[in-house]
Amino acid sequence: MKYILMIITFFVGAIIPVQAILNARLGRQIGGSLMGAFMSFFTGTIALFILNLIVSNHAMMNLKQTAGAPWFIWLGGLIGAIFVGYITWVNQQQGVALTFALVVAGQIFISLLIDQYGLFGSAIRTITLEKIIGAALIIGGIILIKK
Repeated sequence: MKYILMIITFFVGAIIPVQAILNARLGRQIGGSLMGAFMSFFTGTIALFILNLIVSNHAMMNLKQTAGAPWFIWLGGLIGAIFVGYITWVNQQQGVALTFALVVAGQIFISLLIDQYGLFGSAIRTITLEKIIGAALIIGGIILIKK
């Protein structure tokens, strides 16, 4: 099961650059990168709303339970908007391969810190030499992609 999830995760990751290109093209069609990102979120919101109704319509009623939660749990949507808005614009400036190599590097480095310190309530997973070498290899890959 672990390997099946890894394979699915790989393919879900593979569709993100496709999303960036489609959002950029949509943005050019309707008035800019931010509008493309907005329309992407709009259609995604509708899709998630419908999916929630199909899968678990009582989940929509549980929003009151967030009242006692930490304030920062709401930042995910803001972070998503920043990410999609920026990526929609920047991949046109520096190319999709370099953009997503940098995205992956950023994700790996912050993920190592989150794991090391258990940030945001995550489990603590110590940074090892192997993980540091893996992160360094990603930087090497960025250098090669940039050339």
